[in-house]
Amino acid sequence: MVHCRGRLASLTLTPVVFFCGDIKQSLINTGDVCTLQSTRSPGVCKLFNDCEKAREALQQRRFPQTCGFQGKQPIVCCPQNQTVTENTPPRRSPGDISKKKCQEYSRYVYESPDAVQLIIAGGVAADRKEFPHMTAVGYEPTPGDLQWLCGGTILSNNFVLTAAHCLTDINAGNAIWVKLGVNQLTDQRQEVRIADRIAHPDYRANSYYHDIGLLKLEKPAKMNPYARPACLYLSPNITAQSAIATGWGQTSWVGEGSNDLLKVTLNLFDWNVCKGFYKNQRKLSRGILNDIQFCAGSMTEEKDTCKGDSGGPLQIYHTGDEVLEMYDIIGITSFGKGCAGSPGIYVRVSNYIQWIEDIVWP
Repeated sequence: MVHCRGRLASLTLTPVVFFCGDIKQSLINTGDVCTLQSTRSPGVCKLFNDCEKAREALQQRRFPQTCGFQGKQPIVCCPQNQTVTENTPPRRSPGDISKKKCQEYSRYVYESPDAVQLIIAGGVAADRKEFPHMTAVGYEPTPGDLQWLCGGTILSNNFVLTAAHCLTDINAGNAIWVKLGVNQLTDQRQEVRIADRIAHPDYRANSYYHDIGLLKLEKPAKMNPYARPACLYLSPNITAQSAIATGWGQTSWVGEGSNDLLKVTLNLFDWNVCKGFYKNQRKLSRGILNDIQFCAGSMTEEKDTCKGDSGGPLQIYHTGDEVLEMYDIIGITSFGKGCAGSPGIYVRVSNYIQWIEDIVWP
């Protein structure tokens, strides 16, 4: 197995509206309630000049979310100033809800998986229920031309975790389908339409930082032993020496995608080793950032993720409590140099627990 590294590299954030042109009067009025798509937090529609936070965002080259227009003046979704009252419940700590949900979702487990040892270009074919949290992310550039170009992880029956650059493909358009509960892409089981694509608010298409996104499903997916959520790894310090990557991506840089779900065990690299492979990268203006990224791969074997594996999970076995037969997601396949030969870069999931929880389990 070997990252999307290139195929889905030029992607966009949540759509924005530029302030230009002759715009007809909007049906949205100032004072109307709105929701900030980047954070799912409440806002109120105001004229751009009346929203200090919107003006600050524009100065930082971040376009505010618009509600509409009043003549040529943009109406933006302005974050509300939330005040704490005596009746406001205490805010939970990051990870509290993830721990609870990990225990809750483990009820779908009823037997231990056994791996099928079929070796395929550095990876092995996964057992039918070995990675039930694994999803394929689909695009349909033209009607009927369904292409599965990315991977993802089930977080709940309504949300899938993936890479931000997988939300939209420069050639195939927006991600519009998620396939769940399958090992073979030709298997016609659950295919659920995507209702919303949410990139991390700090993600930019012209960089590799904060490459994490969420897919909200149009309707709740059916959870069972074949399709169920994974747990999230909460600690910023990964104690494991290796982890398992999964995906349907290409088995070599010039090869084709796999119809079978493949898994490969990758070594985790120290940051000092990792940063040496990614010097002077145009999309890494500050180099590899250890708090939000890490490296995994193999220096001695042809083992890696590759095109089509982007957005998929890097996982370790869940340990330390009574929850059994579950995986912890430590990383998201982001990018790399070719396929094999150098370690790939993965998003450090633990850095984004609060953001994930606030959207998936508000």
